[in-house]
Amino acid sequence: LGLILSTRGDLDGAEAMHRKSLEIEGKLGHLKGMASDYGNIGLILRARGDLDGAEAMHRKALEIDEKLGRFEGMATASGNLGVILQTRGDLDGAEAMHRKALEINEKLGRLEGMANNYGNIGLILNTRGDLDGAEAMHRKALEIDEKLGRLEGMANHYGNLGAIMQIRGDLDGAEAMFRKSLAIEEKLGRLEGMAIDFGNIGLIQQARGDLDGAEAMYLKAHAIHEGLGRLEGMAQQFANLGDVKKARGDSKGALEVWTKSRDLYAKLGAPYEAKRMQKLIDGLPK
Repeated sequence: LGLILSTRGDLDGAEAMHRKSLEIEGKLGHLKGMASDYGNIGLILRARGDLDGAEAMHRKALEIDEKLGRFEGMATASGNLGVILQTRGDLDGAEAMHRKALEINEKLGRLEGMANNYGNIGLILNTRGDLDGAEAMHRKALEIDEKLGRLEGMANHYGNLGAIMQIRGDLDGAEAMFRKSLAIEEKLGRLEGMAIDFGNIGLIQQARGDLDGAEAMYLKAHAIHEGLGRLEGMAQQFANLGDVKKARGDSKGALEVWTKSRDLYAKLGAPYEAKRMQKLIDGLPK
């Protein structure tokens, strides 16, 4: 029930369910269940921007799974820790965690886990500018999830491939990927994914010069992220809205939303992004 509520965007309800489960598992001394609950609570804390709390939960899960010799759980916890390190800008640490998880999942033949790991490694390669390597990883991940019929994973990979196409200047291809992702997310009722896709479609519209269309998409994305309490998503959309305002010559408006973005990234513990926003703020006309 917690997983269903989380998918629908009800983080408070989801956390309450996972904590009820954790309380029962603790009374029973059921370590495997406790590890799963710690991991799920960690995912919710990460969505809210509490990276320290999320990391503590995932490390608790990892500690239990290592004690039990439960490799599947070790892979999941390592992957989750990798995402946190990636958010903080520690790409080397993040990649090490994702490759550790991938090695375990490949040995176990866990296709779903492998797809997640390939996708996360692809994001790191993209950040480093290795677009060919990133695309190869995302296509490997997509191939697995299509084979499994795993819609949530397919949506993520379509979005990631769209981002690569956008960087390469293929706006039509990128938009097609983002809209494929959005169609799946709407079908699943997955609000977080829908918000990410709205934001990405807005980037395409802005690149084409449609500032009004882009702004409308960014505002839709921001409203969802705000409703879910996803600080990272809110920070991203404030950054995007600032780009629109700057393009219109509204330096005061850009300063206002970029400052909000910077402060949210700092609160998240994402110093690289906070510094990037400060650089944009410093570049505004005085």
